[in-house]
Amino acid sequence: MVYSAVNATRSNFFRVPRLMPFLLTILWTVLAAYSGLVIFAWLCADRMIFPRPAPSYHDAPNQNKLPAADGNEITAVFLPNPTAPFVILYSLGNGEDLGTVEDSLREFQKRGWAVFAYDNPGYGTSTGTPTEASCYSAIGAAYSYLTTLKNVPPERIVLYGRSLGSGPAVELASLEPVGGLILQGAYLSTFRVITHWKLLPWDKFDNLAKITHVHAPLLSIHGRLDETVPFWHGEELFNAYPGPKDHLWLDNAAHNNILEVAPAEYWEAIEKFRQKLIAALPPGSPAAATPAP
Repeated sequence: MVYSAVNATRSNFFRVPRLMPFLLTILWTVLAAYSGLVIFAWLCADRMIFPRPAPSYHDAPNQNKLPAADGNEITAVFLPNPTAPFVILYSLGNGEDLGTVEDSLREFQKRGWAVFAYDNPGYGTSTGTPTEASCYSAIGAAYSYLTTLKNVPPERIVLYGRSLGSGPAVELASLEPVGGLILQGAYLSTFRVITHWKLLPWDKFDNLAKITHVHAPLLSIHGRLDETVPFWHGEELFNAYPGPKDHLWLDNAAHNNILEVAPAEYWEAIEKFRQKLIAALPPGSPAAATPAP
């Protein structure tokens, strides 16, 4: 028995070197794959995040041109509502521009909101190239326009971020005071939509890292059948937020058909959220100033 055990130990010992080439092959394969992922993300991420459809509209007199801090000129539209208690600052998805969402924006206006929406750099007639930084600069210009030129109190501004727009909306809400935050089809981060886990040493539009710095009521809207930004993104982001929050999870909705599948539930959730925001306004809070631009 001792002899057999010694022989087995020697046999296993002499087999170890034979494993080294195999283990090294696995190691180099993993390193090569990871390096390829890093290079791909560095070179191609913005092309995937910003598909930039052809503009659906031309410049018109009712549009605003906002000077962004990075030098871009941002196209925006203001839909006033004299009786509205809040102004929605709307951040669009990556396949949209102001022309394609006009009907949706006007529906908010009809339902008692004032609306201010803008196009990201490189979208519509906004100048520049879309990047994470330029999108943050664009929403910053929109917020500055409302608070400085239109004298809208920050507590009367409700940020609405749809899909890609959730990134700029969460970024702004984590840095500036706002009255509320609505996220539709939001992600943990843009990279994790593809990789599921956080695999890279950097990320883009990292909502999960910023959501705990938001100090405003949150309404999260997500379809459980979402094929673009899987539902678990919205759910995990919602669970990570420690502040006051509500959600609307829609069993039969995907990424782009929420209003078609469940219009009644959608508008009911929006209205309930607005009523909660109204109830939370501090006494004597000045009204939202929404004159025509």
